[in-house]
Amino acid sequence: MERGRGNRMQSISRMGRLVLLLCAGLGLAREAAGLGLALHLPARAPKSFAPATLVEAAHYLPCGTGCTAMTDEASAFCFRVGDQVLLGEGHSYLHERKFSALEDLAGEQLQLRFTQRALWVQQPDGRVIKLERGSEYERFKDLGCASEVHKPILAAAYAEKRPAHVPADAFPVAGSGQDDLFLWYRCNLDAAGSTIGCERWYRNGDSYGTDWYCAETLTGEAVGAMATLDALKSRDGKLVLKSGAALRHDNRARTNDVLDRPGEVCR
Repeated sequence: MERGRGNRMQSISRMGRLVLLLCAGLGLAREAAGLGLALHLPARAPKSFAPATLVEAAHYLPCGTGCTAMTDEASAFCFRVGDQVLLGEGHSYLHERKFSALEDLAGEQLQLRFTQRALWVQQPDGRVIKLERGSEYERFKDLGCASEVHKPILAAAYAEKRPAHVPADAFPVAGSGQDDLFLWYRCNLDAAGSTIGCERWYRNGDSYGTDWYCAETLTGEAVGAMATLDALKSRDGKLVLKSGAALRHDNRARTNDVLDRPGEVCR
């Protein structure tokens, strides 16, 4: 079993199938090659430093569940420069946390210069730190930052040949950041309109079981059959609608996908 680390899906006509709708503004094409081209065009880089807001910063272990005691930590950063969102990473050897001072500046405005491969961040004291451009950090809270992480992941998914066991109407979703780069999803609303069941497949086509959600958002807003999921904002275990609202996970106990207590309300 392999566990590694837009295409706008066509609307499903029969009732019960949730519609996947990727943001048209991202210029995602149906063909895998077109998708990859749209997602990897380099942004025009300024020749000098420009004001940028450090939206979020965090340190994490990029090896998922396969870490060793000597694994180097990574520091992930998300910046907003005008209407652009840029990601960067720095690596600390032997847990030295050399980017901790920059992490502490989250929410502040800094000076930033970038190319297709790197970011240079000028701190308030004038020191400049170089970061690698891009990040695989899956826990950004800001949806713009999360979308930027997921762009190359979805491009990789559509560039691969779809496994034979994965249905044609399944769509890719980024993994949880632990082991799998992405999973294939197909979501259905049950006949009662209260529960959403999402069948999942690994990258190689092996089944990964069903993940369950209540047919409502975290704020209690009802979700119908024609709800639109935003794949760029979503990841395994967290499905986000195009509106930015996240679906409520269904925590009821099940045995072989059957509720242990059928009368229990989705929670």
